[in-house]
Amino acid sequence: MSPSDAHGLSIYGTDITDRRAVPRIEPKQRLDAKVLMIQPARILDISSRGAQIEVAGSLQPKRRCDLRIQFADGAFAAHATVRRCHASGFGLDEKDQRVVLYRAGLEFDEVDPESLGRLSSHVLFHAGT
Repeated sequence: MSPSDAHGLSIYGTDITDRRAVPRIEPKQRLDAKVLMIQPARILDISSRGAQIEVAGSLQPKRRCDLRIQFADGAFAAHATVRRCHASGFGLDEKDQRVVLYRAGLEFDEVDPESLGRLSSHVLFHAGT
């Protein structure tokens, strides 16, 4: 795949370019987080500017929320705005109960350099290794 193909999509012969300024990274291993301080979430992809998460409860678009990922040496924490959220299927929650899963797109507000450093060292810079 060429670099131009990495961020493009073709539908019905028309090329659609990804509008993200920073490409998203899919974590190599499962990456769990908390949204709104208590709601478990799974990171599907992430960048320094946003993330796609999977949660067992709907998040309202245009609302603000917090995202926190705990690492052994500290946490990545960011305030974010929910840009989209839709039902994506069924799964099991942390109590092994069948629930509707939602995928939400979050756009981060300003992220402090220390949090961004943790995210970079644990996730962003490990994508190709």
